[in-house]
Amino acid sequence: MDATNLAKNLIERSQNILISAPPELQGDNTGSALALFYTLKKLGRNVNIEIGDIPEKFKFLANGRPASAGNFVISVDTEGKEISQMRYEKSGKDLKIYLTMGKGRVDRDDVSFASSPGQELTHPRYDLLISLGNQSLENIPQNFWTLPILNIDNQSQSENFGEVNLIEATSSLAEITTNLIKSLGGRDLFDKEVSTCLLTGIIWFYQNFRNPKTRPKTFEASALLIEWGADHQEIIQHLYKQKNLSQIKLLGKILENLDLHESKEIYSASIKESDFKECRASSKDIAFVFEELKFHFRYLPNLLILWESHASPAITKGIFYSPDRSLTEKIAENFESASKGAGVLFFSKETDLNIVKEKVLNIL
Repeated sequence: MDATNLAKNLIERSQNILISAPPELQGDNTGSALALFYTLKKLGRNVNIEIGDIPEKFKFLANGRPASAGNFVISVDTEGKEISQMRYEKSGKDLKIYLTMGKGRVDRDDVSFASSPGQELTHPRYDLLISLGNQSLENIPQNFWTLPILNIDNQSQSENFGEVNLIEATSSLAEITTNLIKSLGGRDLFDKEVSTCLLTGIIWFYQNFRNPKTRPKTFEASALLIEWGADHQEIIQHLYKQKNLSQIKLLGKILENLDLHESKEIYSASIKESDFKECRASSKDIAFVFEELKFHFRYLPNLLILWESHASPAITKGIFYSPDRSLTEKIAENFESASKGAGVLFFSKETDLNIVKEKVLNIL
C-alpha cells in the first residue's frame, strides 16, 4: 500500500487530530495546514491547529480562525446558532467560559482552538498528530511525541519520524496535501476555501510558476483547483499586488479552460467573446497572458491559445508556442502568420474555435 493510502487509513482511524506546522510560516505550509484543517472539520473530526504568526499576505486564508503568535484562540462554530451572552469565571487554576444560547446548542465538535508555537499545549483526547513541513521530531513539542504521527514533508533530508511518512521531495506541500484530500473524499471536499488555500501554496512554492521545479503535474493540479473553486484572482492580488484585474481574471480563465492533448504533448485553451466580457478584458490583454504563460511553460510541453476576433470580417486568432522549431514552422506553413522567437501568431478565416483547434492538432 502506498504512503497516501496509509495516511488516509491513519486519518480514518482517528477522531481527535492536531495539525502542527513549523513556526517559520510561508505560503506552502500555511495553505496546506489550513486546507487540512478545513477539510478535517468538514469530515466531522475534532481538529485543532498549532500554527505560528501568519504573515500578512496569507491572512486572507485564515478566515479569522487560527491564532497569531502570542495568542491562544478558542473557536466556536456558530452556524445555525445564536449566542446571546458570554461570561468567564477564573477560580484558582481554572478558567471557565459560559455561553448562553439564544438559539441552538454548542456541542464538543463545534469547539476548536489554535495556539502559538512553543506553548505547552495538552489535550488528553488527541489520537493523531499531523506534522506538516517539520523536518525533525525536535520541531514538535515533546508532549506530543507519544502520539501516532502522520509526517507530511517535501524535504529529502526529512527524518522519517512518523508512523506514516508521506514525503515527496519533487512536490510542494500543497500538491501532497491535495492528493491526500482527494483520497479522503474526492471532489466533494474541495470547496472554494480549501481549493484557494491549496492553490496559494502551489503558486507561492513555484513562484507563480516561474521556478524551474515547475512540472506538468503542477500545472494540471492548479487548473483542477481553479475548476473546483480556487480564487486565482484573490490569490494574485494578495501575493503580488498586481493592479490590472482584467488581465488577472483572463489569465485565470485560461488556466481554468486549459486542456492537455497527451499524445501530442500540447496544452490548449480557447477564449470566447463571452470570456473577454466576463473578465472585462480585451484581445489587447492577450500579450500579458501570453508572457505569463511563457514563464509557466518554460519547463512544460507546447502551448496553443485561440480566441475570437470580431474584426471585419470575423476571424480566429491564435498563438502557438513551442521549443520545437519544426512545429512552429508547420503552423507558419499552413496559416497566415508572423513568427517571433519560439512563438507564432496566426490567423484563420474559420470562426469556429473548435474547428481551428482540430486543424492545428492535425497539422502538428
